[in-house]
Amino acid sequence: MLVLTVVLVMSLGGGDDEGGGGAVSPAPTGTRPTDTKAAEAEARAVATRVALTPPDWGPGFARHTPYEVDPAPESLVRENCEFASRPSRIGTLASLLRNVTETATGIAGTSEVKVFADDATAQRYLADARDNIHRCPEQFRGKERWNDVREASPPELPGFDELVAEEGRQVVTAKGAKVNDVYVIATGRDGRNVLSAYVVGKADLDAQIRKYATDTLRKMHQRLGQQPEAAAGR
Repeated sequence: MLVLTVVLVMSLGGGDDEGGGGAVSPAPTGTRPTDTKAAEAEARAVATRVALTPPDWGPGFARHTPYEVDPAPESLVRENCEFASRPSRIGTLASLLRNVTETATGIAGTSEVKVFADDATAQRYLADARDNIHRCPEQFRGKERWNDVREASPPELPGFDELVAEEGRQVVTAKGAKVNDVYVIATGRDGRNVLSAYVVGKADLDAQIRKYATDTLRKMHQRLGQQPEAAAGR
C-alpha cells in the first residue's frame, strides 16, 4: 500500500512570497464579504462541501490517514529540487484536502479545494504551480525520489478559467524502498477557487489513475457550481 503524507500534491503552490494560514490581503470591492472572519467561514464551508469523500470516488475507496488536512499547506520545489511545503500564502481564505485509498489496487487519491480572497491571488497561485512543475524534472524529499516530472495536457473539462496538469513517477519511497509508481495531478481554476485532484498508483494502472484524476476534478467542479457562496465570489 502506498504511504501518503500530509502534503500529497507534488508541485502545486509555492513561490517566494511568505504567507501565513488565514491571512487575507485586500481584495477589490465586491469579491468577498468585508468581514474577514465571515469570509473565511464562508470559504471553508464551500471547501468542506466540494472536497470529495470516499463514496464520491467510487466503490472500494476508504479514508486514508490523515483523512482531512485543514488548513492544507502549499507545496513548493526549492532551487535545489527539494520538494517541501509552507503555510498558505496571504489571501488564502480556505485550504482543505481529503485523502483516500482504493483497497483493492492500492491507488491513493487526494481532492483539494483552495478558496482565495480574489481572482488575482488564485491566478498567482496557479502560475507558481506551473513554475514548480518546470523547475526540476527530478525531485527529492528525504529518501523519497521522483523523476520525469513534467507538465502534461490537462483534461478537457468545460467551465474552468485555467487548467494545469502534472505527471511524474515516484521511484523511491520515504523508507528508501524502490517502486515504480506514477502520479497525475489535475488542477483547475474557476474564479478565485482552485480545485486539485492528485492520484498515484502502480505504473500498470496508469489508465485508471488518469481517469480517477479527471473524474475527481469534474465532480468537484460540479459541486462548486452548486454552492451559492462560490458563485457570489466569482
